[in-house]
Amino acid sequence: MKMLLLRLIVTLVACWIVKCDLLDLYVQHMDETMRTTLYRNKRHPMDPVSRRIKRSLEEDKPVFRFNYFKKQRLNVDENWVKQWKTKNKIVPYKNDILDFPNKLEGNVNSDQHEIFPTLNSTYSEEMSTVPEDAAENSQLNVSQVPITEEREETSEVGLIIEENQSNEELTIKALEFEEFPEEMESEDNSQFEIISENEQINPNPFRPSFKRRPWDSRIPKKYFPEKSAKETQKAKNYVKDEAAVRFRRNANDLSNEGRWNFTRYEKMDENGTVILEWDPSDEEKIIFRVTGETRGYIGIGFNEKINMEGADILLIWIDDATNLTYVLDLHGVERNAAPVIDISQDVEVISGTQNGNRTVVTFARKWKTCDHQDHELTSDTIKVLWALHKEDPILNTAVWHGQTRGGKTLRLKTAAAHSPPQENSDIRHWDVKLTRFEVTNTTNTVYWCKIFKPSLNKKHHMIGYTPLIEKGNEDLVHHIILYECTSPMLGKYTRMAGNHCYISAVPKEWNSCLQPILAWARGSKGEWMPEHVGIPIAEQSENSYYMLEVHYNNPMLKNVNDSSGVRLHLTEKLRPQEAGILVTGVAVSPLHLIPPQRKEYATVGYCTSACTQTMFPEDGINIISVVLHSHLAGRRLGLKHIRKGKELPRIVQDNHYDFDYQQSYTLEKEVKVLPGDELAAECIYGTLDRKKPTFGGYAVTQEMCLAFAVYYPKTPLAACYSMTPVKHLFKILAVTNFRGMTMDYLETLFLTNGSELISPSTKQLPSHSKSTDEIDETIIKEAKSALIAMKDHIEESEDDNIFTRLIIEDPIEFRGRTFAEHMMLMQWKDDLLAKPVEYNLYHGEHMTFCRKRDDQLVLRPNILNFPNYTALPEINTCELKSGSSKVFYIRWINLVIIVIASIAIL
Repeated sequence: MKMLLLRLIVTLVACWIVKCDLLDLYVQHMDETMRTTLYRNKRHPMDPVSRRIKRSLEEDKPVFRFNYFKKQRLNVDENWVKQWKTKNKIVPYKNDILDFPNKLEGNVNSDQHEIFPTLNSTYSEEMSTVPEDAAENSQLNVSQVPITEEREETSEVGLIIEENQSNEELTIKALEFEEFPEEMESEDNSQFEIISENEQINPNPFRPSFKRRPWDSRIPKKYFPEKSAKETQKAKNYVKDEAAVRFRRNANDLSNEGRWNFTRYEKMDENGTVILEWDPSDEEKIIFRVTGETRGYIGIGFNEKINMEGADILLIWIDDATNLTYVLDLHGVERNAAPVIDISQDVEVISGTQNGNRTVVTFARKWKTCDHQDHELTSDTIKVLWALHKEDPILNTAVWHGQTRGGKTLRLKTAAAHSPPQENSDIRHWDVKLTRFEVTNTTNTVYWCKIFKPSLNKKHHMIGYTPLIEKGNEDLVHHIILYECTSPMLGKYTRMAGNHCYISAVPKEWNSCLQPILAWARGSKGEWMPEHVGIPIAEQSENSYYMLEVHYNNPMLKNVNDSSGVRLHLTEKLRPQEAGILVTGVAVSPLHLIPPQRKEYATVGYCTSACTQTMFPEDGINIISVVLHSHLAGRRLGLKHIRKGKELPRIVQDNHYDFDYQQSYTLEKEVKVLPGDELAAECIYGTLDRKKPTFGGYAVTQEMCLAFAVYYPKTPLAACYSMTPVKHLFKILAVTNFRGMTMDYLETLFLTNGSELISPSTKQLPSHSKSTDEIDETIIKEAKSALIAMKDHIEESEDDNIFTRLIIEDPIEFRGRTFAEHMMLMQWKDDLLAKPVEYNLYHGEHMTFCRKRDDQLVLRPNILNFPNYTALPEINTCELKSGSSKVFYIRWINLVIIVIASIAIL
């Protein structure tokens, strides 16, 4: 009997421990919702976020909730209701009475009403008063603040709350704003699109003029039953104190709007239908201001793709009836389906206004909300989606926007790009562009080069550049690079229309054009230098020549004429620091292997400490901006900085690389790279949609992994990079010998013809080590021709490349296969195969190069293992904040008690 009683007690205790917390939460929730006497003047402490989110999964469809709004009972005296019903003989409605208007309601006493105090709602010159019996607004599940009223002529002042002598009313003085003129745009009717608009600043940001429609001045009222004099006075005192706190808090919030510096400004479409401004200066949260040409809703979304599937979406509107500003946090589930409301609302509304047919809303959200339904906003490239509709959402559900939508690629947290100088009287420009070059429909990849000579009689500094892309050809032009040439014998080539780049028929003098002056890729608006930095132009005066390289990507095989190029902004007032461009990464070569069917596959290019020790000045160099470059398979790109075996913070990192948006990264703080430091350009690719291996090359279907770093002071160093040694690649892929040639001879073939970044001085085919009788001369000739075709890189040929000509001799189980067939037969989906290959090519041997501007190698090419270093730790702040120690201990105590109870029962 005692044992049975003990088991019963233990079971009841365990059940109580598990269920009491839920019961307490339910009671707390109902008390706060119904605003009972106990909770009228105070708030119950909230549970940790992690526990509330967990519980909210069970509250998706509560009994008294409709579309995430709760129907609340009015605090009505029951005796008064019975008397009133008896007197007026009112028959109760069969349906929910909240769905029908009550036309028989009689409110005789003015004390039975509350005039809601509309926060931020008074911006007129007159004084507004809040009656004593004002009560607090009902709280909704959506973040909201009342809309601000407006006046025509205003100036910026503070919000002042005054209390009159009778202590009966609160007086709110107007908070006024300065009105700014709307932005004026100039029309450009030329055939070129000069992309010079700076990403960081709107020179004339839109500021709303606060004009209010007459019918927006109505004040909503709420009915309250008649109370005793004592209760009425108590309620008056409470309401007065509560309203004062709320107005004072809101005044402080609005006063902060002056300190927000909306340095980032973007028109989301060509017409400026939606304008997005933001202040990224705060470490914890980002402040947005959205302007839309509508009195309905505005949708803003964040995603890696240009559709709503998996997007983090914000629905923004100002209710025409209540003048409340709403920002609803949602997420997209399917591409063409309506978004779903987030369980956790992680948006803070700051202010909102409607002026004519324009809506302006300011709101804030954390960079990292730790909500799996939200996107973490970082310095990575991200698609910012937008949508617009003329009507407000109905019950939190937006009307379909139709075609009034779009998207733009942006970086929200990166430093703002440098602005053009305000004083431009001494600035001149030099347009370097092609002249009606014919892009034919015979090939999908064209590299065209042309020699130019600037008409300058002395050295100038380039302080910025902007692309000149011919309208209608934006999709064709992939990238533009301007090289400085060291040979003075290029004068006769300036009259030529140009020549194909990277082919054997290029004039020998053109090989001296190796040092990039600027590198532009699609999606970029160009770049301006800091005020103390310039890139030298025409250093050799009459003997200065430059080569323009334009890459056309023509997958649709169009036949058009193009005259695209770049505009250089020059000044003869030389700046204190002269800058150069350092190229680092993986040498462009077919030895750069990316397997198919891989979600993530990493490669790396390595700049050695020996190169930086030899070429950098004692004080090091200062990197001011970086362009990361890859092709269609690129997913995550970055430039690592290693010093004395320890990784320093990444110079740049983009975890959502976008091939169509290759804007340079302006560094918030210049990065100092000292002699002996190491650089590593890392590229992570995704090839799930590819069935064949991808190799390094110049075609868009091939791959690159490069970083162009703008730095000062300028040094003779032009490039510092690495590639996989030939022997190491074939060893990792289990091939030891090919028919008719040794590995040494094959390696020499790759080095002399397989990489553009290898010095031309080494491009001499050496004599092979075997005698003529021992070598299949046909195979040698075919290998040479395949390498030359590979060197041309006009377009990738899957059926005719070096790997289709190499026939495996050893090991015997692969004998007779070509190397291309061997790679196709490998099971790249299997991690047991792909992971070791990735690790050994990444962390294994690298052939390193250190090259000067005159194409001479500073150091002899050397084969080194990738350095071992202490990587930066990755800290997941969400895991640290997901629950307090209190929750942790409570869960463990509950678990231990349940285990003990179970053992006792058994």
